[in-house]
Amino acid sequence: MLTSAVRVICLLLLVLQAISLAESPDAPVLPADGFEAGWERAEQTRVFHKNDLYGHIDGGAELFLEFGFEKLLVQKYKNSPDEIDLEIYEMTEPAAALGIYLMKCGRETPLENIPARNTGNAYQTTVVKNNFFIQVNSFSGDEKFLPVMGKLARQTLKSIAESEPFTLFDLLPKENLVPGSELLLRGQYALQPIYTFGAGDIFQLKGEIFGISGSYRIDSVESFTLIIIPYPDNKAAASAFNHVLNNLDPYLEITDKLKDRFIFKDYRDRFGDIVLKNDILEIRFDLPVKPSVK
Repeated sequence: MLTSAVRVICLLLLVLQAISLAESPDAPVLPADGFEAGWERAEQTRVFHKNDLYGHIDGGAELFLEFGFEKLLVQKYKNSPDEIDLEIYEMTEPAAALGIYLMKCGRETPLENIPARNTGNAYQTTVVKNNFFIQVNSFSGDEKFLPVMGKLARQTLKSIAESEPFTLFDLLPKENLVPGSELLLRGQYALQPIYTFGAGDIFQLKGEIFGISGSYRIDSVESFTLIIIPYPDNKAAASAFNHVLNNLDPYLEITDKLKDRFIFKDYRDRFGDIVLKNDILEIRFDLPVKPSVK
């Protein structure tokens, strides 16, 4: 028989569980049964928090956690025998949601009539708005479900407020920037598919500082990539500069070293440089010709 103290503890645990499963006031409202004729919720909404995200994403949770993950809602909709899944990732801030979207979307192919930045096909529609990253999945890949996927996305977006315009990409020079090449990074997992500078969080972003990157055309054949990282102050930027200088990946050879800049060459005989400018690091790589030392 349970003691009074144990009963109180159990009651508190149930209350805490209910609170954790409840949607926050700012969370999107999940589309109800009949959002489209014949379509209904097939199961209870599943909720994933930071510690159990690995149970839903096999091998990709690190990227979400690095950018700033809060909660995931998963709702299955069914029009027997057909199914569509809705996944709503709540991130810490709009930049975190945009960072995930840009890493996941590939070449954007926007669908019509979705009032937010999106890309999609018959298998998956991906949308970003405010601090929410949304995926609508149709595992059949049948194009007849595209209108239903679009409506499900639109219904979800109705309850999400607009966010302030994102301005960090304004730091990237516009001349010769390849459209659609912009990416955000906040640590080692976002940096890995871009370039290898060294082990771990080589630029000391700590999942807190955002960096931006873009590709630039040199001519009709050649291009290079520029990364710009604005730090909170000069001290943090200088610390990151010295850290990457002293822990540069062994396959990168430093050819020239100045006070606030060094030039390196990779195994393909392509060049790059890293420059400290007050509280900003500017990193270029994949240059076909060695940059001028001056």
